[in-house]
Amino acid sequence: MAQRPGIRSLSLDLARHALPLISLYGLDGSAETFLLLTAFNLSLGLMLIVATTRDRGDVTTVDPRSRWLVMRWTAVAFNAGFLAFIAGFIMLPIVFPAFLLGVRAGVDWALVLAQKSVWIPVIGMSLLASVRFQDLFEARTTTGAKGQPSRANPIVGDLETDRKRSLADYAAQVTLIATYVFVCIVLIEFGGWGLYAFPPLYTLMLIFFDARPDIGQRIFPELWQRK
Repeated sequence: MAQRPGIRSLSLDLARHALPLISLYGLDGSAETFLLLTAFNLSLGLMLIVATTRDRGDVTTVDPRSRWLVMRWTAVAFNAGFLAFIAGFIMLPIVFPAFLLGVRAGVDWALVLAQKSVWIPVIGMSLLASVRFQDLFEARTTTGAKGQPSRANPIVGDLETDRKRSLADYAAQVTLIATYVFVCIVLIEFGGWGLYAFPPLYTLMLIFFDARPDIGQRIFPELWQRK
């Protein structure tokens, strides 16, 4: 059975998923800003899955100074920039349906990208994802002698179970990305009541898969969960 996330992890995920909604309803956002931010959020999710999928050659022991508060926050700031940069490229094929539908509907994407309702949540989501990554990294490593990270200590936890969980998480993320295309069609082609119904529903779906991976992962065919 998949391990449920702790309160801190779930809170970080919930806050990250909520930011596109906050932009839409609280920062004078639009359907287009919500779709852009959601594509970025999905890309960050993929990045977290890939970056935290463990291998036997991964670092297990780190310098004790890396646990200092200043070093932790330095790592969070650096990783936030890295995650945002890579997620920006990964989101391109994800957001492409929204882009095409928007062009047909006369959306000025350059104007959308310039709005604070896009950039403020992007920064926030990147930082939240980075904190999530840092928490996972620290939970899976132990402190040792000063110096470069190494594989001096035994692996923390069950590596095989973690890999199976990551594979199932990836399947869930791909399914959510496929569902995103439907959301694009509803919001851009129809708008109206869909702008108030579908963003919260889709956000709840994202939260559900994070809060109850044990249920979510059983939804997928066995084929998704094979190596």
